Amino acid sequence: MMEEKMERTAEPELTAVQKDHMQAEAHRSAVMRKGYAFFGGVSALYALFYAFCLYRNASGITWPFFAAGTLGYFYLCTRKSGVPWKKDSIFYLVSILLLGVSIFLTDNIVILNITKAGIFLLAVSMMLHQYLNDAGWNLYKYLLSLGQALLETVASLAYPVSDGNAWLKEREKEGKNAKSRYVLLGLLILCPLLAVILALLASADLVFRELFLHLFDHVEPVDIFMVCFMIVTMFFASYSFFAMLNRSVIREECTERKDREPVLAITVTSVLAAVYLLFCGIQIVYLFLKQSGLPDGQSYASYARQGFFQLLAVCVINLAIVLICLSCFRESRVLKGILIVISLCTYCMVASSAYRMTLYVGAYRLTFLRVLVFWALAVIAVLLAGILCSIVRPHFPLLRFMMTAVTVLYILLAFARPDYWIARYNMAQVNREAALSEEQREEDYGDFRYLSELSADAVPVLASEDNYEFLCGRTDLMKRYFDRMEERSRENGLRTFNLSRYLAGKTLEKVRQ
Repeated sequence: MMEEKMERTAEPELTAVQKDHMQAEAHRSAVMRKGYAFFGGVSALYALFYAFCLYRNASGITWPFFAAGTLGYFYLCTRKSGVPWKKDSIFYLVSILLLGVSIFLTDNIVILNITKAGIFLLAVSMMLHQYLNDAGWNLYKYLLSLGQALLETVASLAYPVSDGNAWLKEREKEGKNAKSRYVLLGLLILCPLLAVILALLASADLVFRELFLHLFDHVEPVDIFMVCFMIVTMFFASYSFFAMLNRSVIREECTERKDREPVLAITVTSVLAAVYLLFCGIQIVYLFLKQSGLPDGQSYASYARQGFFQLLAVCVINLAIVLICLSCFRESRVLKGILIVISLCTYCMVASSAYRMTLYVGAYRLTFLRVLVFWALAVIAVLLAGILCSIVRPHFPLLRFMMTAVTVLYILLAFARPDYWIARYNMAQVNREAALSEEQREEDYGDFRYLSELSADAVPVLASEDNYEFLCGRTDLMKRYFDRMEERSRENGLRTFNLSRYLAGKTLEKVRQ
């Protein structure tokens, strides 16, 4: 009796974290191991669909279908997991579908890459919203949860194998498909062994080698390998993602530590606010009102055309400062007043940067980077409105407002096809007269090298009847550009059809007849 008592006392008691982990794992096993036929089957079908839509297809018409298929896959797995679908997820659904549509409408590689990253982030955010109560989350908790979701998905990569093995063993106990596990194991052993045997036989006999090589006349072995790799990777990634969600490893609680002394924040922000007020006063007097004199040797044009990138950086820093103060420090009327002053000064800096950029564009014309600056300034201006509301009303849903604003503004940018408007604006500044005075040459747009680097979005403008002959006569760069765009337009197929490349091809076909 004494020995039994000592053994019981020697057993360590489980901590609350360990108990939560065991309960989460038990819940995941109950949902996914028992339903492995569904989760494994639908994940395999999704992986096949993923490879079909996206293999060697960076901007084709299958992207909208892939976005819709992803949402359908998420819905089926969520429903099977017993998680009710939230009605307010409609914003995520519409945004993902719109971004998917925008991909096959443009040929701008930067826009395409950002759009794909946006679809991925929105999809993960939607599923976190579905499985967790994120109503009280702040920006820090949201970013932390995103990172944790990705890491926990990687940590769950073994579940597709372990769950499948457990499911097969359970089927064997029930007398169903007793030999299926051995069939799968045999197929796994066969694949590398068959590759070695075929290679040896092909080198041993020329007739067999020719017969074997003819099998790949229309299909590259590399393509077969890459497609198989994509299917296997997506199967493991998608199944592991739902394994992570059903384990409930991400905590819903968001503990706001607004316990720090506000005097610290007041000391820092008050000095910054004073500097910003002085700076904004200078902007109003010298830039907007054009009053007083400038430093010696400084013209108004050169003064106005400098500093927009620095101001953009300061605006971003101010956003971070205000968000940190709202999240970390105890409520204080003085601090709120200073943050309002900083936010209003940031509005002045946004206006100053936008005005400077407008003058700069008037002198040096549009580029994609300058379009992004205008877009970033618009985003900052909208976010500042939400931050001001959050300062005045502490319960304002700032995170949701910020996500909605950034998503909507980016969707507008994705559908705008910036290269088209860049080409249109810059070509309107070209002086087509043969003889130009020195003053006209300085004001005339002549950066045809930049035009030759634009995507197919710009071709309807550059290859119009008014511009095609003129540009080809100005530089060989444009001739090579049009040849390259015509070749790209021929890449359109059933899966890879892209509207921008199609319109570029039709425009070039018309002017080259």
